[in-house]
Amino acid sequence: MNVDLNLVIDVLIKQYLRDLSDQSFIPVKARERLLTPLEVLIGVVLSQNSTDRNAWRALESLLDYYGGRVTIDKIREVESSTLEALIRPAGMYKLKARTIKNIASRLRGEGELMELGVDELRRLLISIRGVGPKTVDVFLASVRNVLTFPVDTHIRRVLYRLGVTGSISERYEKIRATVMEQLPPVKLLRAHYVLILHGREVCKARNPRCASCPVEGMCARRGLNERL
Repeated sequence: MNVDLNLVIDVLIKQYLRDLSDQSFIPVKARERLLTPLEVLIGVVLSQNSTDRNAWRALESLLDYYGGRVTIDKIREVESSTLEALIRPAGMYKLKARTIKNIASRLRGEGELMELGVDELRRLLISIRGVGPKTVDVFLASVRNVLTFPVDTHIRRVLYRLGVTGSISERYEKIRATVMEQLPPVKLLRAHYVLILHGREVCKARNPRCASCPVEGMCARRGLNERL
């Protein structure tokens, strides 16, 4: 079954248009709050394996502690135990605190996040322990307006069930390239958001709600019920 991913995304955008406007995603909320690139990057790290609500609570805790602005110098100077306590709502706070500390130690200045070329910045960020390709792509797409497609576990699952990818364990870069070949650039970031929402609300890892799925008729694996 050949799936028209472009059509799927059009349907999902209509389905989740209201959810897209509620600023529930960290980068969307960050734009509303006029956060700095560094603060957005920290927010994306906090959202790893966490809900956006809890990640935002952790980020606000950090912002409040520092009087509304987080800088590299402030992160370098703070005790790890204090940082862990501040970001505790995001979960996995010890690991995330180390990652945030690693970012602060590797960046020469906050300007690098906007001034470095995209390829150079990608290489730098991906080399930082705790920063994965999805985190890098979310940052590049939302802050640097780079045409890329971040892939998370929800997206991986939904694309596999739709038949866009042939394996649930497909390589990250292969999934990203596949989507970017099939979608026009203007839809990439919205596709990222709506596929996540669809994975959270309908195409769940266990007991997917196929009867409520707006793209069930285009799904190659509808009714699939194993945990993915």
